[in-house]
Amino acid sequence: MQEIKKLFFGLLEIDSPSGFEEPMMKKLMKELEPLCDEVYYTPRGNVVGVQHGTDPDAPKIALAAHMDQVGFIVFNINKEGFIRFRKLGGSVTRSIEGHQMKLLTDERPILGVAGIKPGHITKKEEANQVPPIEEMYIDIGTRSHEETLEKGVRIGTPIVWNNTPIELENDFIATSGADDRAGLTAIISLARRLSTANIPSTIYYVGTVEEEIGLRGAEVALHELEVDMAVAIDTCPSGWQPDVKMRDIYYEVGMGPCLQIGELGIRTRIGSQTIRKWLMKVAEENNLPYQTGLMHGGTDASAMQQTRSGIPSLAFSIPRRYSHSPVETLSLRDLNNLVEILYKALERLDKNFKLRRL
Repeated sequence: MQEIKKLFFGLLEIDSPSGFEEPMMKKLMKELEPLCDEVYYTPRGNVVGVQHGTDPDAPKIALAAHMDQVGFIVFNINKEGFIRFRKLGGSVTRSIEGHQMKLLTDERPILGVAGIKPGHITKKEEANQVPPIEEMYIDIGTRSHEETLEKGVRIGTPIVWNNTPIELENDFIATSGADDRAGLTAIISLARRLSTANIPSTIYYVGTVEEEIGLRGAEVALHELEVDMAVAIDTCPSGWQPDVKMRDIYYEVGMGPCLQIGELGIRTRIGSQTIRKWLMKVAEENNLPYQTGLMHGGTDASAMQQTRSGIPSLAFSIPRRYSHSPVETLSLRDLNNLVEILYKALERLDKNFKLRRL
């Protein structure tokens, strides 16, 4: 678990909001190159690493994690130098004001803060309201539009929260960008362990782009890959906190990774129950904890299962509290157990595995 922690913290240092994933593309390729027979990236930006198996008749599987994180983008700069911005992905609006921000200019990161109206002049009726993002702004300390431009900030400059991950009790980590650095940690960890394992199946490790703004990379990721099945490794919302009831969210942090029956959202999707039951059986035979249920939101599994005539796909997730905020909180033990379940499953994935529903 210490190796997983070190890798996870290293990935958290890399900023790659949706549409601006190049730093994470480079990092993932660097990690996979010594472990895979082939590593490349597509024109869309997806990264693919291939470990060839020993049996061409064994099912070929894709393990996907998205390389982007929720962030923001510069929308305009006013004459005083304050920066208006918009969301890249679904960050929680009330988690924005009063936080440090990092603007990723071409030259260097520029730090700023999301301004907030002084409490001394805030009207009583405003005190408990969250302003829309159109009313928010970032202050980088400049005094004019021209000075802000001189610092390298432009319309279209990407932005992320500026914070440092912290370690809580019971191996909990709170940070921005846990979604989906946790999934990337899992696929790199698996690639390391399986690089010398001589397993029957060929594995495709896929880093996708723009998941947070509509599963864009995953929609095309598998079109040219000869895969038979896919697992999207991601995070998912959890409950077990004072303001979330079990009737709304079933999962708990620290109780094991989550094998998703399906995803509830604008369009409900049911994943491959064949893959889910296979991984459940492996977990139970190896006394590894897991949870299973329905999650809120969508993952790359939803897009991958619509590829070609339909690739059997499943979301396998690490539960995390405080979704899409600067303090997403997950358990390293859950992440470690997800890796263990997949490792044990992939070791024994061979031509006898029955993937079809009937």
